Amino acid sequence: MKIKMNNKVSKVQIGMFLTLICSSLYLGLGDIILLRKSSNEVLISMLLGTILGIIPVLMYLKVNSYLPKLNIYEKNLKMFGKILGNILNFLIFLIYMFMLIIAIRSIVTFITSKYMQNTPYAFVGALVLVTTLIICFNGLETILRISQLSFFASILFMVIIELFLLKYISFENLLPIINGNNYVNNILDGAIYHASTCSILTMLLLTINKDSVKNPDKYNKVIIIFYLISSLSLCLVMFFVITCFGYDFASSFRYPEYILLKKIGISGSELHLENLLAFRWIFYMLALCNISLYGIMCGVKNVSKNKKISSVIVVLIAIICMVLGERVFGNIPHSIIVFKNYYVPFVASVMFIILTILFIKSLLSKKESEN
Repeated sequence: MKIKMNNKVSKVQIGMFLTLICSSLYLGLGDIILLRKSSNEVLISMLLGTILGIIPVLMYLKVNSYLPKLNIYEKNLKMFGKILGNILNFLIFLIYMFMLIIAIRSIVTFITSKYMQNTPYAFVGALVLVTTLIICFNGLETILRISQLSFFASILFMVIIELFLLKYISFENLLPIINGNNYVNNILDGAIYHASTCSILTMLLLTINKDSVKNPDKYNKVIIIFYLISSLSLCLVMFFVITCFGYDFASSFRYPEYILLKKIGISGSELHLENLLAFRWIFYMLALCNISLYGIMCGVKNVSKNKKISSVIVVLIAIICMVLGERVFGNIPHSIIVFKNYYVPFVASVMFIILTILFIKSLLSKKESEN
């Protein structure tokens, strides 16, 4: 297994990678569930979620700055010892596996529903898996270079989309911004969910040690800026969806952004531009695949020093994740229900607790070393 670092990577590249990762759970999961949780208050909840999301981002930056030469698996063993360290490593490894399951499931579902109808899940899943394995086996530099290209392409697509959709905006669709007596609960529920599907994913970058970043000065500032770009861009996407469709109509679709893109067209042409412009969401989901598989690779490498055996184990785990993606989440309506009911309490909460433990331990360890 080839996890190599011939040259140090750029902090801007990692920031671009983070932007893609933080957007990866939005399409078909974050958007529709946010609309159904917060309804008219969804934009307020997303803005509040962006602010709350700075907390886990700052915690990640603190943990990442402590023992900068080590990745998260190595840090845990160093900070907590063999027993507690391995328990934390196992939980983190499971998180990477779950994220890979979600990422593969999301990208396959989107491709088979919009590009390759009636194509078996296993076939498309195998294509996604092979692509991810090739990228990750070529090392972190390859992952970040591809993410950099994906970032620029997604920005270009987003600018084109917004320019075409400006004429369809109706601010009346935003009203009423606050509706009913449960607006406080709706806002808080949506804010927590938005932070859980966006900023908490920053934790996945802990397999990239800070020492591998060239010129790490202002690394923290770069990460915060790109996080804000990601979260606020999702707010902008939701703004266009609501102002063009309205709350009730938008919440009736699995992919409201994709349906919105159908408004974009060239006069006298039968080209389906929505298929091309929606491709940017695949960049986001592929980024989640890459960081999840890279985290799995680092975890396996931490246990097994034999490169060939490690590679075989990684491939087997990746195949298991692909199979579980279909078995666990079932059809599309069932997958939304599963994600809505179980993601925050059983995945995002666990990630936040682990990140909090690492954050506190990093603070205490740094004070002890100073004394």
